[in-house]
Amino acid sequence: SGSHLDIFEAQAMAGMGEMKLPGIPRCEPEEVGLAREALEQHTESTMRQMKMGYLPGIAECLIKDNRLAYVGIHGYRDKEIRQPMTDRSLHRCFSLTKPITAMGMMILWEEGKLGLNDPVSKYIPAFKHMKVVRNKRCKMPGPRGGGLEKARRPITLRHLVCHTSGLGYGPSRMDKRDELEPNGTTESMYVPLTEGLDSGSIRDLEGFCEELAKLPLRCHPGERWRYSMGMDVLGRVLEVVSGMSLDSFLRERVLKPLGMTDTSFFVTPRKARKHLTAFYHTYGRRKNKKTRLPEKFSASRHDGKRPEMSAWVATGRKQVLSGGGIAGSCAGGLVSSLRDQAMFCSAIINLGYAPSTGLRVLKPSTVKIMCKDWLQLKSARSSKRLLGWGMRNVGWCPLGHVAGNELFMGGTGNWSINFGNSTIIVCFPNSWCDEDVHGWDDKVDDLTGAGNLAISMFKRAGDKAKEPPVKRPRTA
Repeated sequence: SGSHLDIFEAQAMAGMGEMKLPGIPRCEPEEVGLAREALEQHTESTMRQMKMGYLPGIAECLIKDNRLAYVGIHGYRDKEIRQPMTDRSLHRCFSLTKPITAMGMMILWEEGKLGLNDPVSKYIPAFKHMKVVRNKRCKMPGPRGGGLEKARRPITLRHLVCHTSGLGYGPSRMDKRDELEPNGTTESMYVPLTEGLDSGSIRDLEGFCEELAKLPLRCHPGERWRYSMGMDVLGRVLEVVSGMSLDSFLRERVLKPLGMTDTSFFVTPRKARKHLTAFYHTYGRRKNKKTRLPEKFSASRHDGKRPEMSAWVATGRKQVLSGGGIAGSCAGGLVSSLRDQAMFCSAIINLGYAPSTGLRVLKPSTVKIMCKDWLQLKSARSSKRLLGWGMRNVGWCPLGHVAGNELFMGGTGNWSINFGNSTIIVCFPNSWCDEDVHGWDDKVDDLTGAGNLAISMFKRAGDKAKEPPVKRPRTA
């Protein structure tokens, strides 16, 4: 309706949105070498996506040289109850949980409490004698499936972090109302485990690991890169080593020292009503005649009709704490805010120092190790070079994707850290869409692209200003 667009337009006119980051002062884009025009174009494109129905709401920011140069907070965190998005709105992290779990591991490694090449069975004995499926095309290893063989080497903690353990993922869905439809033999094998997590019959990380270890691996450790539940197993290792539950350990050792007070595995019904974003799946309903790509979208709400009905609301019963971001088919992992994720990324780009609290969480040398491509290390792979996510020139580190001096990690939202130009970008939409969008241009519509364009436009303008004036020929 027109009133919706009026709200969106008013927010866009407000410019950059409200947000305060402790230890990271606000600045004008030009002060850190960014062309304002490129960022304003990005804001305009965000409004266009909202009018199309592609984005119900979004919270994003750009930090450069430890200064907050751009904030874009638009639309609704929950459009049914007409609540606006803020920098403290809580988003489902899904796989953005993984880097936080990895930081917990590196804190314990720095203290000498675990070794990265330790076998997982040192902490979880159930993983000691793992078997591997011989025929990868078979769902389960029956007589016709070629049976099982012994794993050629033990799974190590490094294998878990690098997704080279031989584990995989089960099927996923938007919520439990949808059919559970496995895609391929790996997902099919994990269906009973997924159903156990969804039903609550698997009640904690210890029980989850016991059940997971009964299943064969899909490949020998170190021989293939396959996105997996490895970080969930690592979460249990952190519990065993620290003697604390995963939520308590991450809260005390990672979240509090970084000032990430909004981030947790579960929220109270009151906090959900006040801060939790709704979760939408947007899908095309009208295509452009020329490009045949959607230009109008509809949104369906998932994870409860009201905030307090979300799977992330604490129920009082024990639940599996997912260090990897999903426990079952559709829920699990942390919820976090734009503010908290910006502070997490700031501690990485500042090599373990948290500007928000003034505390050092990790040594600079440890953070540098975390940011290297671990798939290049022989301790993470057995022989040939492995590709992270199957992409050339993209590796994998404990924090996520790594390409040159840039890190990237995504869940429903995403962040990127570029050490080359000292830039952090955090983006949290409250919707998920698996379709391309009519008129989409990465250089404008994506904040990472807009940030790169803002840097190059500012540099070009500076270079032009330095050029000597053109000498005109004298005329009689």
